[in-house]
Amino acid sequence: MTNLTLSNSNFFTVAGEPAVVAEVRKRVLHEFEDMEFYEEGHRYILNGQSLPSVSGVAHRFIREPFDEQWQAMLYARKNGETPEYWIQQWRQKSFRATTLGTKTHAYGESLGYLRAGLPERICPSMQMQYMPEYCYLAPLHPKEEAVLKFMNEMPASMHLVLNEARIYSGKNPCQELNLKQQLAGTFDMLYYNDGSDGQPDGFIILDYKTNASLTSDYNRKYGKMLLEPFNAFTEEELSLYTIQLSLYALMLQDIGVPIIARRIVWLKDGDYEIIPLQDVSEKLRQVL
Repeated sequence: MTNLTLSNSNFFTVAGEPAVVAEVRKRVLHEFEDMEFYEEGHRYILNGQSLPSVSGVAHRFIREPFDEQWQAMLYARKNGETPEYWIQQWRQKSFRATTLGTKTHAYGESLGYLRAGLPERICPSMQMQYMPEYCYLAPLHPKEEAVLKFMNEMPASMHLVLNEARIYSGKNPCQELNLKQQLAGTFDMLYYNDGSDGQPDGFIILDYKTNASLTSDYNRKYGKMLLEPFNAFTEEELSLYTIQLSLYALMLQDIGVPIIARRIVWLKDGDYEIIPLQDVSEKLRQVL
């Protein structure tokens, strides 16, 4: 079982970065260094207690969770084969998508650090794709090509703070603002925009997504919405990610890191789309 933690031993600096970037990086590493993470079972452990994950919490607002057995039976009646056949097909498809997503995230994390001049932080799983003589991390899939394009087109005003950092709630000095239940999660990227591109300066959370689609035409057509207080949001991945990234922002704001934007980097085959998300932090503080 692999145990990974954030700690000040992971602290680094990047040549030419604003002082506030290094300051916030050190703060995040220090504030959350006592949490353990186990890859097996994707478990977050704090003081011996297992914390619910941010992604799991977002799914609490789904009105009718997917009933695999029932849906497989209906699908088999309509399309032939057995329910077990369709369950296997769905699970295999999900496994392929999850595996591709994990590999793409590792590529994105590694490329982000490589671009910051930190090749020693390239993920072990990415070492076979790295050509040190050219400082080149080879993309082997269209999703990885999309990451490369995103990084190539990122403005110089954006400065990397951290990739794949694990954080948890409950750090706000005002106890009334803390969530009733502690949660934990891992954000893909935290960047600082210095404002030299004409955009507001501040810290921005970004998350890679490799989904085939982020929206649901069916649910939009028939008005299938999330549970309150998010009943103005359609039940679809985009809405769940809105909750997810607001939770990350909430946890960082609790330790004094102001977040000015939450964005999805939707990776397609060789291309990407940046999607800004609403801030629903205050609603989350009220219901969680």
